[in-house]
Amino acid sequence: MSQGELPGPYRPRSMVFQRDVDRAHVGAERYELALALRDLAQRLGVSLSRYAVRVSWDRSTLSRYFSGVLVPPAEFVEQLIDDGDRETSSELTPAARDLVRRLHRSALRATSPQSAALQDLRDELAAADRESRHLQQETELLREMVRSAHERLREQQVRLRQLEHAGAADRLAHRAELAQWTADFASVQAERDALQATLTRLSAELADAEGRARDAEERCAVLEQRLETAEAQAEEHAAGAGEPGDDLARAGAAGHRDVFMATGATRTTNGDGVSFHLGITAALGARLAQTLDEQAAVPLTEADVRMLAPGPGIFQLIRRAPDRADEPVYLGKADHSLPRQLEDARMKILGREHLLPEEMYFTSVYVEDDLSAVAPELLVLKHLRDERGIELPWNRNGFGSREAGRNRDRTQLSALHFDMVHPIDLGWVLHDDGRQRVWSVRDFAGHVKARLPYVFRYTLARGHADAALTEVPPGPLRADAAFRILARGLGPSWQVSALKGRVLLYEEHTDYPSAVRYYRGEDVLDA
Repeated sequence: MSQGELPGPYRPRSMVFQRDVDRAHVGAERYELALALRDLAQRLGVSLSRYAVRVSWDRSTLSRYFSGVLVPPAEFVEQLIDDGDRETSSELTPAARDLVRRLHRSALRATSPQSAALQDLRDELAAADRESRHLQQETELLREMVRSAHERLREQQVRLRQLEHAGAADRLAHRAELAQWTADFASVQAERDALQATLTRLSAELADAEGRARDAEERCAVLEQRLETAEAQAEEHAAGAGEPGDDLARAGAAGHRDVFMATGATRTTNGDGVSFHLGITAALGARLAQTLDEQAAVPLTEADVRMLAPGPGIFQLIRRAPDRADEPVYLGKADHSLPRQLEDARMKILGREHLLPEEMYFTSVYVEDDLSAVAPELLVLKHLRDERGIELPWNRNGFGSREAGRNRDRTQLSALHFDMVHPIDLGWVLHDDGRQRVWSVRDFAGHVKARLPYVFRYTLARGHADAALTEVPPGPLRADAAFRILARGLGPSWQVSALKGRVLLYEEHTDYPSAVRYYRGEDVLDA
């Protein structure tokens, strides 16, 4: 990718790189990516140090990205492009943007095939999500057009009836006006017929758009499941391959000195970041644990999570309740993006009983090196267990487990499992907009799924679920009421199963070990 491929106005070269790109050392794929990233960086019009401060990334990490030593996460590549677009007031051409993405994915595949496979799934899900959102917008627009056409048609029908009555009453008394009445009636009738044709066409387009939107949403659901399964497998593989004990023992036996080093500022939970370049040393777990302890705990809110810069690292969840000492409850890892992983944790906590979202806080630390190889979260957990005698409860009770499909639905959970201690809240309010609506069962199920903070899994084939209409009353709609509406709309052969940690909707009558409530047609049964 050359400078000539970038759109103007093009700024003078102002970013100087301390390291050259050594093709022989980094390989062809990372070499090509590094050159492309350097071209993109020149659009910014600032030095490397100023850009590092501006975007709150560590300068040494950026230097490794631009020299090909490290392959950056996809989030960094997108941010670099977007920052250049803003600085130059000119968007990178779609062809150039696609080229950069292809170079990044190629370098990722050459460096870490497993990470590349996960990124391919994320790309596929992102594309499917964009298509789904576009189709949802198209569907909503068509619904509005159909509603408007219905209203105009009703107005024309009223006007026709008024003309018919006027003509019948005044035909004899006003023969001179009969011709004008006939013309008016014919004109309104023609408009009514045209509106009817438009309404028929719009209704057909709406049905087609709704079908495509459902297909797109189903594809997103399938890709979500594939990605979650792949990420879970990758985490399990990393955990199995990343046990730190043997590596640390070998390092100590060989006489290695402590080469652990904290690098310059990177934004973390309080805006004053800490970024690590890791070496495998006996002190590493202790140093990471100490650094997490030194960070100011920040409320686990959407706004505070969004303030974080994307990047790999580890985080600690802390429960802070009145009249109680702070209780660290979970230590997690983000292979690519701390804010994304923290947002996943935040959403899992929302809508749970016996747990107030405002009690939750977090600290975090960025980690520069390959987390799957270093497994820093395992080092910290090992240090806490061996040196401090601390076991973080949520690391042992299933909080970090991902949704893994039907096989896990029938698992008998222990009394200390996260879902048993903090079951889902069936009183969660989905919306309160004061509108009364009529939905197909399939569309209403999608509406419910999008607004729940916990997993709602279902399979609704086309046909009955599209034809079955259900009326949703105005005012606040709680999860329990939504499940009752769905069950009534589908009939008694279907079952909504509210388990301790998720909700299922299938055509079945199955008993689940961790069920809280079943909804079957008009019947609601507490388990």
